[in-house]
Amino acid sequence: MRVRPGRPRPTLPAAAAAVAIAGRGLGLLSWAAALLRRSKPLHPVGVVAGAVLTVDPAPVASGSPLLDRPGGRRCLVRASYAVGTGPEHTDIEGFALRVLPVDADDARSDLLFASTGVGRWTRHLLVPRRPGRHGAQTTLLPVRAAGRPLVVRLDPVDRLTQPWPARYVLSWSHGQGTWHRFATLAVAWDGVDDAPNRFDPVANPLPGTTQYAAVARLREPAYRSARLARPSAGRLPRA
Repeated sequence: MRVRPGRPRPTLPAAAAAVAIAGRGLGLLSWAAALLRRSKPLHPVGVVAGAVLTVDPAPVASGSPLLDRPGGRRCLVRASYAVGTGPEHTDIEGFALRVLPVDADDARSDLLFASTGVGRWTRHLLVPRRPGRHGAQTTLLPVRAAGRPLVVRLDPVDRLTQPWPARYVLSWSHGQGTWHRFATLAVAWDGVDDAPNRFDPVANPLPGTTQYAAVARLREPAYRSARLARPSAGRLPRA
């Protein structure tokens, strides 16, 4: 089938069906794990703290105003391990970042990071970390910003700080392109325990971005199943 120049390409039925099936499969696995664990299916135990994001934009624009405008923003963060065996054993690092609203007209924005590589393709692949080690994490799956795929990266300043680093550097890239540093994050971990918070980048996107349909189909069934199986585990507080 020919596609006229300037018009969006139609979604391939086979690809859409494959993504939908994968999303339903992840949803069923998430539902079963939540029931068996009596908690969140992944990242069941974590540490929550307040943080400050200081944006010093890159020379080029990402397409999201939050990443492209200088200033400081209050945040809520949660650090955890995917399987729940860390830090004593090798596990996948996880880091959730919520940029809090500045006023009644603003909305919160959520980013979910997981330990990955940072190369052209490895930035989209999970990487387990050895005990006592921290490293780069990315948002793994892209969102659309200014018509281009956007991936965000989080790097600890000190990779050996235990249990979690207090300072991070954030960068973004378009697809498999160059990383552009745009912010620092300072976290106050002292005396903070876990709290029932759910972070959802589909429901709370970065301003100026939209989810790719395939990514939303892949992610949302797992989020919905986990909430239905264990609704009391991680209700969002009112902003």
